[in-house]
Amino acid sequence: MATAGASVVLSVIPSVSLTSDTSPQDVRKAHEVQASTTTCRKQGTTRTVQKQKQTCKKVGKRLVWVTNKKTVSTVPTVEALPTMPAGGSDQAACRLREARTKKYQPWNVGFPRGESGGTPTLPTSGRVNVQLLAIEFPDALGTAAELTAADAQIAEFNKWFAFTSNGALSFNWQFPKQWFQMSRTIPSYGLRKGDRATVIPMAQEVVSIADPTVDFTNSDFVFVLFPRSIKLVSPDLGMANWRVETNEGPVKNLFGGSEYFYNNEYDLWSFWIHEWGHPMGLAGHTPRSSISIMDNQNGSSVMLNVWDTFFTGWMGSDELYCMPIEEKSKEITLIPLERLQRGPRGVIIPISDTNAVVIESHRAEGWGKRMLDSDYGRKSGNSGTASYGVSVYWIDTTTDTNRYVGTDGFIDSDAGDRWADNLVPAGVSRPFDLLINGDKVTYRGVTVEFVKTGDYDTVRITK
Repeated sequence: MATAGASVVLSVIPSVSLTSDTSPQDVRKAHEVQASTTTCRKQGTTRTVQKQKQTCKKVGKRLVWVTNKKTVSTVPTVEALPTMPAGGSDQAACRLREARTKKYQPWNVGFPRGESGGTPTLPTSGRVNVQLLAIEFPDALGTAAELTAADAQIAEFNKWFAFTSNGALSFNWQFPKQWFQMSRTIPSYGLRKGDRATVIPMAQEVVSIADPTVDFTNSDFVFVLFPRSIKLVSPDLGMANWRVETNEGPVKNLFGGSEYFYNNEYDLWSFWIHEWGHPMGLAGHTPRSSISIMDNQNGSSVMLNVWDTFFTGWMGSDELYCMPIEEKSKEITLIPLERLQRGPRGVIIPISDTNAVVIESHRAEGWGKRMLDSDYGRKSGNSGTASYGVSVYWIDTTTDTNRYVGTDGFIDSDAGDRWADNLVPAGVSRPFDLLINGDKVTYRGVTVEFVKTGDYDTVRITK
């Protein structure tokens, strides 16, 4: 049996600033001087010529009259931190119930969070055990540099959860900084995504070769670090709520990304979070816009959207406005999700107990840096870039997302049914389906108008 002392244990929860780094510009000089060619005798004396005040000043080696030209002193206005408006409903009014008539995947899209079959989900609070295993093959060897680089990925993973979960969920990592080598070359495993007959034997060997070094007691997730030279052919080696055995008990969740993730410059930490999210009970992959980490592991923004954050239990009444059914209008200012700042961050407008509209603000900063990356926009099927925007989308828990219509079995499709989708003005195309200032959309009698932008974004809701 392996012991905890046999491996490197990393537990890093970096401190997070909850205020934006807004600093005013330097105050401009109150007066702009212009030297005259007229000499004067005593420094500091003043006179008025044609209603302009002049001062005797030394310029170089001469005393000359200098005209003081007044200019306006300006300091940019810093917007006050938004506050949550009064009058919101209890959050229970926004907990849409699970009501799918067709089920293409096991995780509920409405409350309660979990699997429709009753399988337990990963926790959303407490301290949990995860392992990172570096796995190489005789035909795909790893490097020491890749092992060192993984520390930064772990740190970013921890930072993301520390902020997004409001400190509710943290991780005890085991990461032995060594490569464990599989017994055979990659093609001999015949790996096929989602195929138990090939996934489970390969996953079993992954944990078995690490078992003498790693303690898998109460393991919640095993992440696999493959070398950049990998040619796995399958998009990943992954399983959720399946099972392989170790000396310390079963491992039920495991994921390792193939060359697809390296070729598309994915951050390892972002797809680790995405794959953790599914067995935590998040269906994800909807709404499709690459603006949420559960839609795209390495999207234009790698934040958890408002619905998933609320569904997970990480968004309290101080950050989410649940609009009462009887309320006919509301104006609210939102903090962008990518900013490490607390305050109003989302709105849910229930229409029925299975249908709602959700509103959230985004910025091309921090975890939203790819909003400004035109190369990423092209890769994700979007045109152009975006520096800001408001995302408005509907939720319908009577439906489900079918990702496999017209595909070869694993590539996402927009052709099938879905349980959520973005709202954009008719005939208008916006990068990542984001609304810009002045845009207006309507869904089932609910109109959302983007009325003001600046440090924050203000929307007006009318019914």
